[in-house]
Amino acid sequence: MISRLRGILREKEPTQVVIECAGIGFEIRVPLSTSVRLAEPGIETELLIVTEISREGVSLFGFLDESERQMFRLLTAVRGVGPRAGLNLLSRFSPDEIRAVIAQKDVTVLRTVPGIGPKKAQRLLAELANVAQEVPAPSSMMSDGIRALMSLGLTRREASARLSRLQITPGTTLQELLKQALEQHQ
Repeated sequence: MISRLRGILREKEPTQVVIECAGIGFEIRVPLSTSVRLAEPGIETELLIVTEISREGVSLFGFLDESERQMFRLLTAVRGVGPRAGLNLLSRFSPDEIRAVIAQKDVTVLRTVPGIGPKKAQRLLAELANVAQEVPAPSSMMSDGIRALMSLGLTRREASARLSRLQITPGTTLQELLKQALEQHQ
């Protein structure tokens, strides 16, 4: 199986790239999180690869770091969660964010991802519960703050980043927390 590819990036689309290695162009599907971190075409790049063989043929999935590749393998090992859903999850959330969502048993957040319905979301929570144990559960106020900021249009990553930069004291209310987070400039 192919585990790693290094070559010249020839084509770059949001969820697919072509890397030329020794004169052969390999088409690789990637999550958005990987695509945005790649250099422009014409530059040498290296991707960690997951190779999947199915009736349709051989498919390659690429990642810039090992944590994304490992999470992709965990996600696609869940019955009913295929590569497309795995890439969609990694396009929307980092591996740590996926662990946190699973630890919080937050079906609603999982269902915001294309291709993840209620049954798949429940199956992900059930089968990956042991993965979530590695991440400490966020405080209730932080969880509420993240949800509130997401309802105002921020992504989970943006909301978490803003809240993590704040100084929170035991007397801080949710309203004060949100006000501080919204006053921050990116």
